[in-house]
Amino acid sequence: MKSKNKVLWIIIIAAFIILDIYMLFYNLGAAHLVQTDEAWHATNAYEMYKQNNWIVNSYRYAVDYFNSKPPLPLDFMILSYKLFGVSLFSARFPSAVAGLITLAFVVAFLVRDKKHYAAALFPALFGASTLLFTFHNFRAAEMDGLYNLFFTIAMLSLYLMAEKPWFMYLYGLSFGLAFMCKGPHSALIFILGLLYIPKALDAFKSVKRVIISAALAAVVPLAWIAKRYQFDGTKLLEHLFMGEVVGRVSSGHAEFLKPILAIATSHTFIIFAVFLVLTVAFTMISARKAGTDKKTALASVKQLLSDNYLFIIWSFVPPIFFAFTRSHITWYTYSSRIALCILTARLAEYIIVELGKEAVQSQIAVAAIVVAMSLFFIVPTVKNEINLAGTGGHPVDQFTSDMREFGEKYGDQYAKVNAYLIADWLVSPENGDHWEPEYVAPAELYADLMPVDGTVDNFLSDPNSILIIDKDKWDEYSDLIAGHVILYDNSYFVFSSEMY
Repeated sequence: MKSKNKVLWIIIIAAFIILDIYMLFYNLGAAHLVQTDEAWHATNAYEMYKQNNWIVNSYRYAVDYFNSKPPLPLDFMILSYKLFGVSLFSARFPSAVAGLITLAFVVAFLVRDKKHYAAALFPALFGASTLLFTFHNFRAAEMDGLYNLFFTIAMLSLYLMAEKPWFMYLYGLSFGLAFMCKGPHSALIFILGLLYIPKALDAFKSVKRVIISAALAAVVPLAWIAKRYQFDGTKLLEHLFMGEVVGRVSSGHAEFLKPILAIATSHTFIIFAVFLVLTVAFTMISARKAGTDKKTALASVKQLLSDNYLFIIWSFVPPIFFAFTRSHITWYTYSSRIALCILTARLAEYIIVELGKEAVQSQIAVAAIVVAMSLFFIVPTVKNEINLAGTGGHPVDQFTSDMREFGEKYGDQYAKVNAYLIADWLVSPENGDHWEPEYVAPAELYADLMPVDGTVDNFLSDPNSILIIDKDKWDEYSDLIAGHVILYDNSYFVFSSEMY
């Protein structure tokens, strides 16, 4: 990087790192935990925290086989609860930190690879992949933020393995930790590793290195499996492998093109496509100006593809895999978006260095395109989603606020008391007597209640219980509840089983 233009690039990287940090952490605990996975996992971690249990996850204080994934992200949530207190912010904090480490790790990798322009542009492209910040990933009480962190470390270790074979050890360890986040989903890391063997063949020539790497990948998962086996034998493993792999694939009904279209229509891919077209166009123009023959130009393109082989397969193999298994869900291909950000940044570097000869014009033009396109996607996301998180008056936001205030008012007085709920807004209105996860999470996290499915009649026949009822439902039940002590009055009423 030419020294006279360093100020421009320092400003770009600093500005977008700060913006990414803002997108990761601002209003992190404001909006309610989303059904089903986020609210479910935060509840898992809370109950494990209360029971000082790091291995066996429970939901509503029964062993949980619905969430059959290994517990590493839940354990990080437990640590967060211990550090910051129990809250929605604490539940989401490990994922946000994982996002920050992912950003830092990729930037450091690009600097080490002497791709300084790419390193400066990556934070902008990372932020432009707004779905990573808005749903089921780096701002969610989920498994996926940490999983994508370890996935990224594993992939970059693969790349570095060709130069420094000892990076195979980091690849193996990251593979094992990714398994501890999402279980069989981590098989994609293994598949991509196999596809990359031709590029890192020397690293695989040492049998000792391969064995140690495999041992590093297996040590944590095997330790967890052994500990869990002592508790319930193979029951969880059957749910984990048969449910997550065989069950999901055998019952796969997603459209074949769904994961491919999800990537092809993403913000990240749109910017990538622009730079792919620019790369091809400028390569042809440069070759023509220099009078380069087709063979030489083709060799240049071939070298570009070879240099970026890992990022190409990392971007497109996962969507193709889920297309063929017909088991795609939106967040399954989030790691491909990170790969596309890296690939785009490296294409931008190629245009500046190889095609633009690091001229001021090429630097400014590429920087302007990346910054403009990134901000085009980032600004509406920050303005309409991150800045407004939790301010939309959603019934579950109101419920969460009420549970927080109820917990602050009564402390442990109603801890573990049976709580019945009459909610006006439900994902499945036909199950009106059932606590949905979005309600369970704040009731447990903030008020330490024991959510119990049932109706007003169940509440009336259950001594020492409480009833939480949306004010919009009050007219339907006022005659039945009249005379019961009102413990709390806001968007929701909380009634005691005691009478005036």
